Amino acid sequence: MLFLALLPVLFGLRVFADPIDIQFPHMLLPLKESQPNIAFKTQPDAIVGFNSLTGDEQWTAVNFDVPDHGNTLCHVNFHINTNTAKNAPIGLKGQAPFAINISRIDPKLVNGGTTWNNKPATLEHVATFVLDKNLGASEIVGKWFACPKGLAQFVIHPAGERDLETYWYELDYSKADGGPNGITLEMFA
Repeated sequence: MLFLALLPVLFGLRVFADPIDIQFPHMLLPLKESQPNIAFKTQPDAIVGFNSLTGDEQWTAVNFDVPDHGNTLCHVNFHINTNTAKNAPIGLKGQAPFAINISRIDPKLVNGGTTWNNKPATLEHVATFVLDKNLGASEIVGKWFACPKGLAQFVIHPAGERDLETYWYELDYSKADGGPNGITLEMFA
């Protein structure tokens, strides 16, 4: 009986869950340690970085509106569109491997009001991705979680203390065009 309970762990929950929806962020807020009291407004693009000389980090906070349509499980994903015809904006600088973490936060982000110093508390780490311009994004660690109703908010931050500057422009390209570019929230029943 215990074996049956462990099947989702052994084979991944996607086998047991039906996809319902994929959401793109409705807010991308820069959080800069070097400008700890400046509140930025939402941007169409994002940077996550770490400077080993100064120790300064730049995070990106994201907001998703989560409709209630039977979704019970959620998972965040990070995509790099590698379709050369689309040439989706992505920049990777620093010391490879280029790794980012994604963590859930208290849903208290304020557009033009959240700063590095007043950013919401981190609730849990939900994913780590290694990024490559040519190969895309590889999920190293991923966690399923109960879908919140209303808002789901996250911070994307460096996964280590090596030089990193990750830049991307959020795009919702279709699968035929190489898929999205950036972070998505996937919902399952």
